[in-house]
Amino acid sequence: MPDSPAGHKPNRAPTGQERLDSILDALREADAALGEQVVERRPLHTGRYMVFEVDRVVRGDGAEFSRDIVVHPGAVVVAPLDAEGRLLLVTQFRLPAGGTLLELPAGTLDVHDGTVEEPLVAAHRELEEETGYRAGSMERIGGFWSAPGFSTEYLTLYLATDLRPADGDRLRPDDEEDLRLSRIPWRDAVAAAEAGVIEDAKSIAGILLLARRLEGAGRSSPPVRRQP
Repeated sequence: MPDSPAGHKPNRAPTGQERLDSILDALREADAALGEQVVERRPLHTGRYMVFEVDRVVRGDGAEFSRDIVVHPGAVVVAPLDAEGRLLLVTQFRLPAGGTLLELPAGTLDVHDGTVEEPLVAAHRELEEETGYRAGSMERIGGFWSAPGFSTEYLTLYLATDLRPADGDRLRPDDEEDLRLSRIPWRDAVAAAEAGVIEDAKSIAGILLLARRLEGAGRSSPPVRRQP
C-alpha cells in the first residue's frame, strides 16, 4: 500500500546551492528515519472532489496511529500582474470564515475519468473564469502545501503577465461563485498581507513570493515572456 494518498511528493531536487542542498540532505535523512507506512485506509465520505478517510499507519519503531486525511487533487494560485504593476485580486464570501476575503485567483484541479488536470491548464482556466482576463505569459514561480497535517492539497503558484481581456467566448465562473474584481498595486498588496487585511493563506504566500521576486529584480514589474 502506498505510504501516502498524495499525488504530489515533497521536493527533494538539488538546487546547486550548497547551503540549501545541505537542508535537502537533512530532509532526505528525515524521510527515512521518520517515515510512516499506511497499513489500512478507510474512506468515510466522497465529496465532489475530495475524499475524507482515516489511515492507520505504522512508524519505524512499530507504533501505530490513526491519521484523519482529506484527499485533494491539488490546486493552482495565480498572481496576475498588469502592465501598471497592479495585482488582480478577487473578493468572495467564504462561509467557513464567516465573511468576505480578498484573494488571488485560484481553484482546484479538475478531475475527469480519474485524470487530473495539468496545473498550467488550470491556471489559465481559473484566471479567465475569475477575472475575465487571459495571460500571454504564465510562469510557475513556486508551490506549497496548504495544510499538510491533514490534507494532500498542493498548490502551484503562477505569475500571469501580458494580460488582455478575454473575448466573447470568455470562460465564466461557477454558478455558485459571486466574485468582485479589484486591481491593487503590488506593494499595497504586500502591505495588506503584512497588516492582516489579506488573511487568505495561499494569497499571502503568493503575494510575498512575488514580492521577493520583484524586489530582487529591482523593478515594479517583470519582463513579459511568452509561453512556448
